[in-house]
Amino acid sequence: MKQSRISGFQWAMSIFVFFVLAYASPLILQDFQKASGLKPFVFMLNSLGPFIAAVVCLIVFKHKHEQLAGLKLTINLKVIERLLLALIIPMVIFISGMYMFNTYADSFILLQANDLSETIWTILIGHLLMAFFIEFGFRLYLFNLVESKMPHFFANVFVSFLYLIWDINTAFGMPYTMYSAIYVFAFSMIIGELIRGTGGRAIYIVTIFHATMTFARVFFFSEELGDVFSMKVLAYSTAGVAVVVVTLGVFFSIINYFRRKRQEKVAAPTAAQEDHVEERTDTHNDEVVTTEDDPVVPTNEKVVEPTNDVSTDTESANTQPINRNIHRH
Repeated sequence: MKQSRISGFQWAMSIFVFFVLAYASPLILQDFQKASGLKPFVFMLNSLGPFIAAVVCLIVFKHKHEQLAGLKLTINLKVIERLLLALIIPMVIFISGMYMFNTYADSFILLQANDLSETIWTILIGHLLMAFFIEFGFRLYLFNLVESKMPHFFANVFVSFLYLIWDINTAFGMPYTMYSAIYVFAFSMIIGELIRGTGGRAIYIVTIFHATMTFARVFFFSEELGDVFSMKVLAYSTAGVAVVVVTLGVFFSIINYFRRKRQEKVAAPTAAQEDHVEERTDTHNDEVVTTEDDPVVPTNEKVVEPTNDVSTDTESANTQPINRNIHRH
């Protein structure tokens, strides 16, 4: 949990306004989908909703620098490590999904590029843009805001629940909706763990992971086997990987917590000893300065005190009577 100047009221209002705008704006944007000429599997205008909501909240509410603390463009070693994981984890999910297809469906048909009406590069660029707009709102803005008042794990659960409500697909019946909910929640929990401890340098990680997952889904759905079975396979594969990733993330965070506490205990006595030594040094310096200001009298020399002989003679002379001889003529 981070320290933030954002008040509790502004924190709650920002979350509320963001979610309302993110949920309501796609209802308007979807009417322009056909007019735009863009195919939904290439680019969906609904993905602009979280981005628009985040921009509005940044304009309306104060402390904009803290609200944008999750948007840092620098790269360090941890970011590179998480970028590799953002590419490896989707591969693990879809390899396990293919195994499930071959085991339980007796066949698996992966769509080829020739089966699509658009080029691979067009689809890839579209999914990268969609991933950026969605994750800018939910992870770079909302997650950073929620984490300022909550521990990371609970912030991840909270944001994943809101993302589930926003992204769940209810158009194909109850079984599909249930598997879609499992997939979306597990998907969001994995992203939350990937950005743990990155210090706001999450833009590359979340965009790559989100785009990789959605791009692979384009080739994963087969009309011959049915979309419900495909979503079921994706849901179970993603949920299994999410359990492993979240468990390892929480486990390592607990280890780091106790390690920091132990380092603080070791550092506390050392700091106290250093303060004590500094106090003694300051006291010694004060004594030296005071001694230098006072006059020093050598011990092997005698101090000659002035005698009162002159003053005594003067006093005796003053006390003697004055004889004056008066000569009379």
